[in-house]
Amino acid sequence: MKVAGVLVCLLATAVAVYPEAPGNAAKNTAARTTQAPARHQSSLDVPLVTEMDVRSWLDVWQQRLGLAEWKIEAKIVRVNQLQKGTIANIHWSLPKRTATIKVLDPIDSNLPRNEVVRDTELSVVHELIHLTLAKLPLDGNDTDLEEETVKKISIALLGLEKPVSDNRQ
Repeated sequence: MKVAGVLVCLLATAVAVYPEAPGNAAKNTAARTTQAPARHQSSLDVPLVTEMDVRSWLDVWQQRLGLAEWKIEAKIVRVNQLQKGTIANIHWSLPKRTATIKVLDPIDSNLPRNEVVRDTELSVVHELIHLTLAKLPLDGNDTDLEEETVKKISIALLGLEKPVSDNRQ
């Protein structure tokens, strides 16, 4: 009976959609893309990544990247709360110095379990690097070069702390 209740709650959560705020999304949104994830984990598994883990990474990397004056919120969200084909995004307000980072819930990840935690931290770092570049005059219609640069910097920074076992670039 408890299992049925948990499954009903999870299904209700999966159906809920929270649209992003309208506005100048091209200038205020950054996303790291990947192939659409396939669901393969059991809903009864112990969470691989918790809100507390994400908050901890956010606190560490926010300090390291000189973003202490920003109020940044981080959320673990289901795949339907992210733009199709993305695993994380960030929305910010330069005048208010506020931002929200959303990272993919491991339940929706297509990565092997042993890679999910590291990839989620990498996503947090990646989105924070987008925030550090927010004041630069970037072309919101052509973000490929920015994405490539942010990806390389985030992998390099995380690699300084923990050796990278694979060559994702």
